[in-house]
Amino acid sequence: MFIEIDKVIKKIKEKNYKRILIQVPEGLKTEVVKIADKIEKQTKAQVFISVEPCYGACDLPLEEARILRSDLIVHLGHSDFGVKTEIPVFYIPVYFDLKIPEKLKEEISKIKEENLAIYSSEPFKKILDDLENYLLKIGKKIVSKKIILGCSEMKNSAEANIFVGSGNFHPLVLRGKTYFLDLEKNRLGDLTAEIKKEEMKKKARILKFEEAKKVGILVSVKPGQFYKDYDIIKKKIEREGKEGKILVLDEITNEKLGRFGFDAYLNTGCPRILDNKFGKPIINLKDLF
Repeated sequence: MFIEIDKVIKKIKEKNYKRILIQVPEGLKTEVVKIADKIEKQTKAQVFISVEPCYGACDLPLEEARILRSDLIVHLGHSDFGVKTEIPVFYIPVYFDLKIPEKLKEEISKIKEENLAIYSSEPFKKILDDLENYLLKIGKKIVSKKIILGCSEMKNSAEANIFVGSGNFHPLVLRGKTYFLDLEKNRLGDLTAEIKKEEMKKKARILKFEEAKKVGILVSVKPGQFYKDYDIIKKKIEREGKEGKILVLDEITNEKLGRFGFDAYLNTGCPRILDNKFGKPIINLKDLF
């Protein structure tokens, strides 16, 4: 794992920042105290650590930073998502400097499809380059090469996809024939059936939503997820003969929604909340309109 902490320290010294709030995703929380110690020792700035869940660069701790009077947020693990903030945010991606094992290359060589689209999440960006070089070497054609997010909207662009990385969170946004080069489990798997299963679940949720009479419209206050046209959506719902109420919340959980008695929910925030289990049908805005 490679984290460019020296870039953070240089920026803090250049701008003379005094109060720093660090935010990291779950996978980096075992390292964050060491990182905070290094920053404090080399800059003399006071460093605070956010321990709330972090789901990406769309989920910045702006309110915490304001309360703490922080003059800089250091966000580790993701690139700039384009969220506009009054408090400066310095994004530091994290990279794994690895090579694809020869055993996995042998498995990749057995893939029958010729025209391939290859994908990864940002921490595995360098490994995506290694995959591209190997596929070209064995005569495959790369029709698309992208870094994707868990909320990316993807369409088929090749005979098959290959995702290289760790965990199912990112590759399940892909469509069509999809191979998963899982570097955590050191194996090449086929996610096509699982992706089709997710598509069937989505269709079933839409059918249940269409039957609903009372709908809760979920509006997230996370800075990169806030949907400003919630009133327009409410009017569309009501024109369809449904009763719509706007529910405002930060983290969307079943525990928060279980007490209101709605028939279904329309989610305008992070589309991946549907990975969690809910007692009532929830559909994403982009799946309905």
